[in-house]
Amino acid sequence: MDILSLYTAMKRIRMVEAAIADNYNNEIREMHTPIHLYDGQEAVAVGVCSNLIKEDFVFSNHRSHGHYLAKGGNLNKMMAELHNKKTGCCKGRGASMHLMDKNCGVALTSSIVAGNVSIGTGYALAEQMKNRNTVVVVFFGDGASEEGSVYESICFAQLKKLPIVFVCENNLYSIATPMDRREPNEDISSKFQTVLPIQKVNGNDVIDVYEASQTAVNAARKGEGPRLLECMTYRLRDHHNIGNGIDGRFRTEQELKNWENNCPIKKLKRKLILEDLVDEKQLEEEDKKIAQEIEAAFVYARESACPDADELFNGLWG
Repeated sequence: MDILSLYTAMKRIRMVEAAIADNYNNEIREMHTPIHLYDGQEAVAVGVCSNLIKEDFVFSNHRSHGHYLAKGGNLNKMMAELHNKKTGCCKGRGASMHLMDKNCGVALTSSIVAGNVSIGTGYALAEQMKNRNTVVVVFFGDGASEEGSVYESICFAQLKKLPIVFVCENNLYSIATPMDRREPNEDISSKFQTVLPIQKVNGNDVIDVYEASQTAVNAARKGEGPRLLECMTYRLRDHHNIGNGIDGRFRTEQELKNWENNCPIKKLKRKLILEDLVDEKQLEEEDKKIAQEIEAAFVYARESACPDADELFNGLWG
């Protein structure tokens, strides 16, 4: 486990999301897509995906940017996709909520809540039947866990001992509805503890997530069946678009401030510096490199061509 690499991967996601937010409402409105930013949850995507190989597949949800980047997705292609350009990872047809790139193992991003869970489970069955030594990871939120298809998929995965890891990112809110207004228990994983092995981890500690997911991924790869990780984390932005959600609807400024102090990136930065693993200057240099990469990605997206009208129906079947 390379702690500095984990930090850099998280910081890269945070900086990408910040740049998207800064440019989302610019005067010429270049991004015509709803966005769900990943700020605050970076430790989950990075901790999990750092244990995967290229041939493994992840199935993401509407909040997909972090999963895509953590799995090795190309930033230029992602940015072009958000700008609906033909050089995007989905040729400009998918935008933010439908990122997909099989070259890096992002099999599907579903805008339908929990829609990726059953599809990912079916994909794991196919991989098992083909005797491939691959693992499927499905990311879903606490709100999605309340969909019946999630329970059905988990039961089926355990019945067939599928090579799949279910990762619940519990950020405490389903859009703007808190847990205590939706669930009788404080956690999600207790609903599934009689079905398969579960582990509840601190989703704001990338090392905890890394170690827990390492165990889960290894078990799935060895044929020991599925695992479920509940990662307790927090969404620092509003449910969608670029706000912070402090408008009297569901959270207070103090609540947000408390969680900002528990930011996974800040926590790991303190650890790196306290243990003399890195100094501020090194981190600043890494930030500069990331900023240059992001700037280049925006240039790539803006200079790329839009899809041709005569290609509108390409790629459709049925």
